[in-house]
Parts: sequence; structure tokens; C-alpha cells
Amino acid sequence: MSLRNPERGIFSVKGLIFSMGLIASFIFVGVLYGGLIRPQAYNASLAQSLGINEGSDNASIFIILKDYEQQICLSLFLWGIMILVYKFIALKHEAKSLAQFSPESEGLNTDPEVDLLEGARSISRDRAGHLADTIDQKSQSHDLRNKILPYVMARGLERYHMTGSVPEATETIMGRLEVAAEQQESELSMLRYLVWAIPSIGFIGTVRGIGVALQRADEALQGDISGVTSALGVAFNSTLVALFISIVLMLLIHLLQSGQEGFILRIQTFCREQLLDKLYNRESEGTPNVEPSTSNDAIEVAPESKEGSKE
Repeated sequence: MSLRNPERGIFSVKGLIFSMGLIASFIFVGVLYGGLIRPQAYNASLAQSLGINEGSDNASIFIILKDYEQQICLSLFLWGIMILVYKFIALKHEAKSLAQFSPESEGLNTDPEVDLLEGARSISRDRAGHLADTIDQKSQSHDLRNKILPYVMARGLERYHMTGSVPEATETIMGRLEVAAEQQESELSMLRYLVWAIPSIGFIGTVRGIGVALQRADEALQGDISGVTSALGVAFNSTLVALFISIVLMLLIHLLQSGQEGFILRIQTFCREQLLDKLYNRESEGTPNVEPSTSNDAIEVAPESKEGSKE
């Protein structure tokens, strides 16, 4: 992810996952249902009707999953897993970029990608401009391309080089990090929609099953309750599968969100301790001090000279 060059287009990795991943998940689950789940559910139902209970545990799973609502829920769940895997991999790469600039904080003994101080105690304005150019050049490499940390560091150093103001550099870095956090939050909107849509599809199956059961109420009154129980099975099984999938998906989304928020906090800590605290504050530059006594003498001499002129 990058604030400057975000991934866009249907042919990017992100675009392929959001478009082709949806199609691939429906095709894969459809083949799985046509070749395994529905045939096994039919065999299990036939065995139960004949009074055969062999493999009843496995058979009950296929019977629970056999309906179309469960198929759609599993397809959307697989698509959500694809998006989550992509997000976790991207977060891992972002963490690697932090390790390249701050290996000590990650417990590594390697040299940092860019030495910010080079033995000095602070970063001057001229060095800030040089560091910004160096970091931008490093950002063109494969490992650091479109990463948050080098982009934020370069913009903060560039701002300090132009203005010489530490507060403005701080505002620039923190503002970029807030935008990065908001961008990460907005990219989770599709996953949150899936968490809402999957239970809704399960409830659709519930309504459909109850409706079919009511249509077959006359058969139950005549003593044949097989149709009613089958329809109620559709109603309850669809809700069961949908709620279970949404619980798992919500857990994974919370893990991803906590990881993203923790990463932003780590970047803020790094920028404050290793970058902003090292900037040379122009307000503390040494300037000739005017002694108070000199100014007082000047004020006292002025009246005397004025009285002398009157005499």
C-alpha cells in the first residue's frame, strides 16, 4: 500500500483478487458441491431412509451443507479469505520495511537501510534534504516500493528541509500516518460487507425453508412429516452455517485490524524517537545574546543627552 501510488486497476494484484477472486471462489465451490457435497448428501439421505447409520457423523455434515444458501455463503467466505490473505501478506511486507530502517527494534543485528545520523547528534536542514532524496531512491527497490514508512519519512524530512520547522515536519508525518490509517480502514469495507451479507443469506434460507414447511403443512396433518422436516432442516442449517462462517470471518478481520493499527503505532513511535527527536530545532540555534544591562544603559543615557541638549 502507498499513499502516493496506490494499487489501482483490474490487472493489479488487488484488482485481480477483488474481481477474479470472486469468480474463482464461486467456480471452485460449485465444482466442490457438484462433485462431492451434494452426491454425498444424497447418499446420506438415502441411507437414512433405509435405516442405515454408517458414517452418520460425516453424512450429517454433507446434509447441513447441501443447500444453495450454504453454497453461496461458502463462496463468499472463500473470497473473503483470499482478501484477508492478501492483506496479511501486505502487512507482513510493511513490517519488513520497518525492520530495514530500524533493525534494533525488531531484534535484528543488521545495519539499517539508511543511517539517519551518521555519527552526528542531530539532523540538520541540509542533511534532511539529502536523506529525503536517499530514501526516495531506496523506495524504488522491490522491497520498499509503495511502502508506508519510507514515504512518510521522506515527506517529513523534505518538509523540514524546506521550512526548518520541527512542528511542521511533525505535522506532515503524523498527517500522512493518519491518512494511511484511514486508507487501511476503508479497504476493510468489503470484508465488513461480507460479514453482514453472509448471515443475511442464511436468513434468506431460513425464510425459504419455513415457507416450504408451511406449504407442506397439509402433508404433516395427513401423517407425512418428511416434507416439513426437510424444509425446516433447510431453514436451520442455512442459518447455522452462515452464522458460523460470519463468526470466523469477523475474528480474522479483527486480527487484521489490530495488526494494522499496531503497525501504525510502531511507525509513529519510530518516527518520533528516531527521526523527529533528532531534528535540529532552528529555535535553539546559537544567536548573539544582547545583555540586559546594555539596553538599560541605552535607555538611561537617552534622557541625559536630552537634558544636555536643553542646557
